[in-house]
Amino acid sequence: MKSRSRVFPADERGQANLFLLVGLTLSLLALTLLFIRLGDANQWRSRVQTAADSAALAAVTVARDNAAEMLARNQIPVSPLYEPALGRTTAERYAQKNGAVLESIRASDDTMGQIGNYVRVEVSGANCRQELQEDRGREWSDLVCPPEEEREDEEGLVSVGNASAIAEMVIPNCDYVFGVEYQIVGVECEGQVIQSVQHARQVIEIRLVSEEGQYLYKPLGTSDQPSEPSPSPSQ
Repeated sequence: MKSRSRVFPADERGQANLFLLVGLTLSLLALTLLFIRLGDANQWRSRVQTAADSAALAAVTVARDNAAEMLARNQIPVSPLYEPALGRTTAERYAQKNGAVLESIRASDDTMGQIGNYVRVEVSGANCRQELQEDRGREWSDLVCPPEEEREDEEGLVSVGNASAIAEMVIPNCDYVFGVEYQIVGVECEGQVIQSVQHARQVIEIRLVSEEGQYLYKPLGTSDQPSEPSPSPSQ
């Protein structure tokens, strides 16, 4: 006896196709939401890293500007150059401009903590999020993070992300320029005689790097003296 294949009525085939279409639509919708969420998270991480980079570079310019002023006065920079209070204020301002909050900042160097030409900052995103509740009583949303002490009253509140960055100031090789009777008449850096503070700023490099200096910045005259190398940075 020959077996016969069942032929479904047209209305059943239509229902099956409809169910398949609905299932595919829901699957595509779920994937779309997932990609949007992942893309959004990556975008925020990128923004927070940009904030960290700009804050570190801005903070290390404090040391650069002090070095530039010394070069313009015909002095080769050798004394403490970084100012912690000014560096923190500067880093905070640039972090805020880029939608982040400064969490920590420290300076270091490779000269027994006497110059402070490396600055490491860590920032967190200024935006927080609240997860969608099961009863939909609260929607997923971005909002400005409240102060740390007020976050306990906001269940499910999470910061978008954090990031760190290290910036270095590099002074080129400089030598004194002598005039008659061996009087110092200028400073020459990499073949250029420094003409002004602005000129000195141009010959001093600031850049992002991956490692801090060996010693925490604790110049002579402060209450603590440098004794241990700074901890290895975690990026």
